[in-house]
Amino acid sequence: MFGLAMGVISLFAQTGGSGVFRILDVPLHSRAMAWSGYLVTQPYGDVLQSVNNPALLNETHVGKFGLSAGSILPTVKSANATGAWRGKRYIWSGYAQHIDYGNMDAFDAGGNPQGTVKANETQLGVSASYLLQPRFRVGAQLGMVYSVMGPYVSNGVFMNLGCNYVERDSVLSWGVLVKNIGTQIITYRDASREPLPFNIQAAVAISPKHMPLKFHITAHSLQRWDLTYDQYLDNGGQIDLNGKPIVPKEAGFAAKLMRHMAVGTELALGQNLSFLIGYSHQRRMEMTTSERRGTSGFGWGMKFRMAKLDITYGSASYFPGQNSNQFSLSIDPSRFAKKRAVAHVVCRGIPAL
Repeated sequence: MFGLAMGVISLFAQTGGSGVFRILDVPLHSRAMAWSGYLVTQPYGDVLQSVNNPALLNETHVGKFGLSAGSILPTVKSANATGAWRGKRYIWSGYAQHIDYGNMDAFDAGGNPQGTVKANETQLGVSASYLLQPRFRVGAQLGMVYSVMGPYVSNGVFMNLGCNYVERDSVLSWGVLVKNIGTQIITYRDASREPLPFNIQAAVAISPKHMPLKFHITAHSLQRWDLTYDQYLDNGGQIDLNGKPIVPKEAGFAAKLMRHMAVGTELALGQNLSFLIGYSHQRRMEMTTSERRGTSGFGWGMKFRMAKLDITYGSASYFPGQNSNQFSLSIDPSRFAKKRAVAHVVCRGIPAL
């Protein structure tokens, strides 16, 4: 199985920023959105986050459900659902995500109006995780994605492979994710086959003892070192005092390294309220201009723990003055019961909500 996966990776590995079915990179829940779209380690009892890395799926998620809804951009809406159950040897989950891009004006080759068309994308997947060692878990996801862009239709299949390790005292955890291994099966009409947005990610999470803070540091797009593009380098297209064009400065080692980094922080104010803050350097470099920086690349959110369910709100800034917003609900049916026959036990090495 591992040899087959590595063979598929070598065939479909692509540089960051390229690929079809961009829905595969859209955060499925509010915590990931607030943390710049990444959540590879630091497991919680929230079943929604197990979609980010199948190795995060654990015993605390069994029997739980999660729902999310929000807006990616104006008129672009997203919704998804996740649920988990226990098998004989594995923990299983299933999820679905849908993005509606709304109605778009259509024109022919001569620029004549042709009415409106609809565009949307959907992905469906199933995940399984296995406890390989007492604190080391591996997982896999298999899924399919379907895209409709007016009269153009395409679909594909993908696989995600991950692992996660949690220290005995839960202070430190780390994870690795190989994402979007797959291929486009049916291409858009009159179009050539395109690669999926392949991505290798690694992360470490730190939860210092006796502190209300948690940190999540992700290195993404590890399949390619240089994530810069000519149009994002300094001084491009400018002219000096002598009328000669200024040669753009090539990004140095530190600048290229930082483009791979995304960070997330959680500040807990008691057991029922916490704040989330995230930052993606690559997103900020891609989305801002020298004239207007704004808050592009930053994200934030809030989490409320209630008697019956948990509510999380996440917001991420892409363009200056334009945020994506999402609400998530984590539902544990056992919390609706008037009396519990068996006390809830958090699995070893996994921090409670």
